[in-house]
Amino acid sequence: MARQSRGKVKQLKNLLIVDGETEEVYFKNILQRYNMSAKDVKRVTPSGGRAVSFGMSEANSFETAMRKQYSNYYIIIDRDNISRAEFEHIRCEADQMQNVTLIFSNVSFEVWLLAHYQSMTDRPVDADADNARYRRVLSNCLNEHYKKSNSAQLDKIISSAEHPIDTAFSNTSAIQKLSYDNQCTNVGPFLRQLVANR
Repeated sequence: MARQSRGKVKQLKNLLIVDGETEEVYFKNILQRYNMSAKDVKRVTPSGGRAVSFGMSEANSFETAMRKQYSNYYIIIDRDNISRAEFEHIRCEADQMQNVTLIFSNVSFEVWLLAHYQSMTDRPVDADADNARYRRVLSNCLNEHYKKSNSAQLDKIISSAEHPIDTAFSNTSAIQKLSYDNQCTNVGPFLRQLVANR
């Protein structure tokens, strides 16, 4: 196997920039499970309305430090405590940048995790009530208390269906349009595209 020369920057396809530990663990697991090489996951601190600019700044620093360069960047966030104005700013900023795509879940990433088990509907969100419901239903599905970023539980969620991406994609077909007010996630189309282009 040839070694990379010291001065050469390694060219890779995709960098997934996430702002949560649960997302980091999930995407590393799913990338490994589907043997998707030339893709990395970089976790950054949540930055509210600056999610895109801060994420890209961190991506550039990561590229320099790791001597890598990526063709596509995916900013993967959930609503957390961002305001409507911040959400619109994030969408606009991502749309204006070349090779940057916003992947968004409302109200949290757990809406995507729950879609591995059941169909999700387009409805208004209530952050506190929905987060509690997601945790409760995931706990029931797992037959144990759901803990964010628990690697064993995330592996169990992914293993719950023979084709986890297709199952969750189908179960989120009604909520793939990004929305600040309604339950949504576009993780499914994103993962389908990654698998198709691996």
